[in-house]
Amino acid sequence: MKNQKIKIALGGEIYELPAKSLRNRNGHQYIYVSHAEASSLVRQYVKARYGKEDVVVKVKSASFAGGNSLDVYVHNKIGGFVPNHIFEDISRFANQWEYGKFNGMYDIFEDYEESGASTDNGFELQAGVKYVHVNNRPRFGTMEAILNEVLNEGREFLEVVKYYTDSQGRAARKSAEAYLNSVK
Repeated sequence: MKNQKIKIALGGEIYELPAKSLRNRNGHQYIYVSHAEASSLVRQYVKARYGKEDVVVKVKSASFAGGNSLDVYVHNKIGGFVPNHIFEDISRFANQWEYGKFNGMYDIFEDYEESGASTDNGFELQAGVKYVHVNNRPRFGTMEAILNEVLNEGREFLEVVKYYTDSQGRAARKSAEAYLNSVK
């Protein structure tokens, strides 16, 4: 039973989700799309739609007291921007899994009247992500972030990497340096 998957169709594409996503409330079956499932769906969406193009997606989901989040970073292979129509398409897909927004004026979180989606045969997919952020850039601390600043923004390599001091940053620095040496 562990690792069982269910297949759903969205917009003519087939996606896989863990079987535990299937829920039942008072006899009503639906699929709950938590931050982890939304992360998987976004990756599958980009692979299906833009797998043959120069589009890279990195997704990070997190759970914390009072909610969860989904951070999506879209960029090309060397950390540059993707065309705006692609970014907007990916943003639209990712944002449908967000179920509300914070209202700073009243210091409350307000649920959207409509969120989530339906499969091609009408089965409900309930949004379960509190905060979704989609960025048309690489995440700081990655090889692509270094490459973007050096190749696309014209900054000096040593100036960029001086802030990459932890183990992940050192690994990103080493990978970026190897890439830059290979293209010289």
